[in-house]
Order: sequence, then structure tokens, then C-alpha cells
Amino acid sequence: MDRPDDVVAAEPKRPNFTEAFRRAIVEETLKPGASASRIAREHDLNVNMVFKWRQRYRKELEAQAARIGGPTEAGTALLPVNVIDVPSPPTSEPPMITSASCEVEIEVGKRRVRIRGLSMDLAERFLQDCLK
Repeated sequence: MDRPDDVVAAEPKRPNFTEAFRRAIVEETLKPGASASRIAREHDLNVNMVFKWRQRYRKELEAQAARIGGPTEAGTALLPVNVIDVPSPPTSEPPMITSASCEVEIEVGKRRVRIRGLSMDLAERFLQDCLK
């Protein structure tokens, strides 16, 4: 007969973290200046596990981007663009005929917007409306 002290205890199971918890940890590590090692220590996690979660997260993003035909580089995103029709204001004056067109280029950080082929007046009104 087996004695009670001969019973072998089962190994403790590994924790199963929820998808929401994993995503929260990954998003925390992706913030500028964040240290994955420090965040893993704060949550009593192995840093290698956190890096695997990050790798899966990036693959999911790439798969989503491929499904919608978007960019595949991590950190690359499309900027929203609103296209509007700029109606000319009703005036009793005859319209000015200008054959000169202009080119406007605006740089903000690493982004550049170039507008070509508009008359100077129309480009000026367009930019004034955009900057309101």
C-alpha cells in the first residue's frame, strides 16, 4: 500500500494570460521610451515571453495590413485625408482670368504636402480654409 508521504505532487500549471492582458503589456512596451525588461519585471513576467507577445502582435498587424492592402512596415500608417470642393464665392464682379499657376509645398516633420496647378488666388483660399 502507498503511504501518504509517497504521493507525488503535480507540477504547477503555467499561467494562461488573457489576450487583453497580453495586448495591454505589448502596447505598454511599444510606447516611446518604454523598456520591455522593466515592464516585464513590474508584472513578474519573463522578458522573453513579452518579446514573443510583441512578435505575434506585429505579425497580426502585418496580416491585417495585407488583408486591407495597406503598408506592411511596423509603425507606418496612412494619414486621413478629406477632399473638399471649394466653391467660388458668388460675386457680382467678373471672374479674374489668371493663367499663372503656383506650386505650394508644406513640410511638417517628415511629412510633405505639395499642391500644384492651382491659381494663386485659389491656392491661397484653399490654404486659408485648411489652416482655420
